Amino acid sequence: MMIKKTFALILTFFLSQLLHAQEDSLQIEITKDSFQNYRLHNLWEMGVSANAYSGDLSSYDMWSSAFQMGLKFAKKKRWNAHFGLAIGNIRGENYTYEFENESPNLTFRTNIFSLQFDLQYNFIRKKHWIAYISQGLGFMRFMPKNEYGEKLQDILSSRENNETYSNLSLIFPSSIGLIYLLKNGYGIGINASILRSNTDYLDNISLWGKNSANDNILAYKFFVTIPSWKIRKFLLGDNIPKSTTR
Repeated sequence: MMIKKTFALILTFFLSQLLHAQEDSLQIEITKDSFQNYRLHNLWEMGVSANAYSGDLSSYDMWSSAFQMGLKFAKKKRWNAHFGLAIGNIRGENYTYEFENESPNLTFRTNIFSLQFDLQYNFIRKKHWIAYISQGLGFMRFMPKNEYGEKLQDILSSRENNETYSNLSLIFPSSIGLIYLLKNGYGIGINASILRSNTDYLDNISLWGKNSANDNILAYKFFVTIPSWKIRKFLLGDNIPKSTTR
């Protein structure tokens, strides 16, 4: 219950920051040579990631995909806040895996939804380049299923007697990334992350497994960036109020 309440609070804060970012974007002067303006303001991110999990049935061996969306508050030169959202799945299988007791699932596919906040440090901040490392905190909702599409969380016989778990988990993402900013205001980027979770049930296996550590996810993200004022200009056309930036 505490995790769900905290998740709701972070989601509310995330949405309020998005609205605030849109208000800030109205204060940007748009000129033909707008590079000095857009590079110092908020950048929206949209892309996809390749994900692999590490647990009882795999060690970053099998890959799947996820949709990624984020918002980077890029006004500061060194330290930036970042919000990220991901919707996708992870999977794993090992039909030769042997358990000490009974044999639960030997394959799984887990749908994931995550929301996270990161503090990014830009160790390179040039006219066209941003390189950063970051540490974050977030929540992930996950739902492992077997090869028949059945929810393994509801199949109690796949675990030890009275072994239950929550499908919400804290995540602690550590990342390194690179963004190349184009002269027209857009950008392209790559990011590599390790998402450390506080659950051992991404694959539905814990007590009957041999790996006592929590399950983790490796993600390689490829994305494009769009300055927030570009979005406002697209939606409102020439009706954006202009003011001089310093």
